[in-house]
Amino acid sequence: MVIIVTGTISPSKDVMNLVLTDYKDRFEQYILCLRKMIEAKPAAKIVFCDNSGFGTDDFAEILRLAKERNVEMEVLSFEGDSAAVLKHGKGYGEGEIMKYVLENSKLAENDDYLIKITGRLIVDNIADIVKKVDRRRIYFNIPNIHRKDIYDTRLYAMPISVFKGYFIEEYCKVDDDRGYILECVYRDAVLSNKLTSHNFPCYPRIVGQSGSGGGRYEYTEWKSRIRDALSILNFYGRVCKK
Repeated sequence: MVIIVTGTISPSKDVMNLVLTDYKDRFEQYILCLRKMIEAKPAAKIVFCDNSGFGTDDFAEILRLAKERNVEMEVLSFEGDSAAVLKHGKGYGEGEIMKYVLENSKLAENDDYLIKITGRLIVDNIADIVKKVDRRRIYFNIPNIHRKDIYDTRLYAMPISVFKGYFIEEYCKVDDDRGYILECVYRDAVLSNKLTSHNFPCYPRIVGQSGSGGGRYEYTEWKSRIRDALSILNFYGRVCKK
């Protein structure tokens, strides 16, 4: 299993709706995310990929930490199509990263299952999620009970063969100006292909900051335990297209 962490360390100044734009602050948040993940020691390899052409030199310390903790980790960086991201929206860049990883990562090359996490977010129970996922299944959660019409793309999981077969080129359909964001695109990929998807077997404990609205992601454990129970019933896995 491979955990793919996506990132844009130094975004284009022309990207709309970005609250956090300073590359130093963004880099520090990515490092914190990776450090927390390494310390959690999930039973999976970790691939971090940046699409801003930032490079990999500044990751030497975090790679040393991973090696010390016996965690297989790889860092990739490439120059994405910033003009296309401006035209389509941030989800285009996210999809571009996923495609790049699956075509260039040595750690993902011979693996059969992926968990994708949006960089700068910390999933406190990532080790538990890794332990409990069924590698034959697709996992998407709805964002919350008020948004049952889309999938949450901050965190999802599926067999790599399924991603390559149904999702790898879908990011090209993203059109933020029309409201057709990546969350809608992936929802339609599931529904139109009649794929079976489930919510995660335990509710994700996500903390961090949204790069768009700037809002904080937080959780309370007692509420999350209730959501764990509801997840048994696939309560957060049923999407209803408007």
